[in-house]
Amino acid sequence: MLDFQPVDLSMKELVDSYTFKYGEGSCQHSFVSSFCLNHKYGDMFCEHDGFLYTLRSRLCTDDERVYLFPHGDRSRIRSAIQNVIDDAHEHNMRVRFETLTESAKNLVCELFPGKFTAEANRDYSEYFYRTEELINLPGHTFESKRREIRKFFKDYEGRYEVLRISPEHIDMIRDFHKKWIEGKTHSVHDISYQQGLVNDKDSLQLELNHFFELGLDGIVIFIDGVLCGYVFGAPLNNECFDGIAEKGNADIPHIYKVILYEFLRNCCSGYKYLNMEEDLGVEGIRNMKMMYKPEFLTDKFLVYENEKK
Repeated sequence: MLDFQPVDLSMKELVDSYTFKYGEGSCQHSFVSSFCLNHKYGDMFCEHDGFLYTLRSRLCTDDERVYLFPHGDRSRIRSAIQNVIDDAHEHNMRVRFETLTESAKNLVCELFPGKFTAEANRDYSEYFYRTEELINLPGHTFESKRREIRKFFKDYEGRYEVLRISPEHIDMIRDFHKKWIEGKTHSVHDISYQQGLVNDKDSLQLELNHFFELGLDGIVIFIDGVLCGYVFGAPLNNECFDGIAEKGNADIPHIYKVILYEFLRNCCSGYKYLNMEEDLGVEGIRNMKMMYKPEFLTDKFLVYENEKK
């Protein structure tokens, strides 16, 4: 039986050592995600024989035990998947793998033919962009975005300031986010969206409480000395940076385009890709992410063990 331990800040170095190498740049494999969304996933980790195993304890059901794909040398991945199967069976449960990439899904289904069923989940596909392209915004495709960013800089010349997030900004971001949430709570009445706001609020508090311990980096933007937006993220590996949280005062024209542009220039220029995470099926978020022309999407799959006949 695998000996899973609850996620703890002290595990960051260990988890990063596996996910940076084997995590395929997925935000679902981020230590920040596991730590700050613990109220949602209840992630627990076990390192065993050169593999890192993740149990999503809060997603387990009466008959299914939920895991992420094991991180480790894929030449030995069959034994690692078998360890997951054995762990679930020792608890009298079936295996369910969450948010597997296509390559991971294929391995599970090919190595254990007929044992698993896979389902694609478009809502959890992750969006990857070339950072250089989003910094330069080349060609006709991005002409309107270049124009809108230039207009912002012209309209607010001498009035705006962009700074890397430092300790004195943490409480400012907290206050800004609280007001942003209050505005959305009063204007949007969709129940699933409201629950998303609660999860967002809970995870943000942990991110801000442990911002520098988690290796987060980002920017704040001020206009006339007032905080009007922020964005931050963390590396997923040496090539990919994760855009985790972004909020702006929507009453200011083009603020979100400027926030993203400055974030890329200041924090992500050394990385080949920016992962802008999933859209979770929210139409407005999906449309926005597609407008920025992703280089590719990483599709995600639910893979579950078939019932014994």
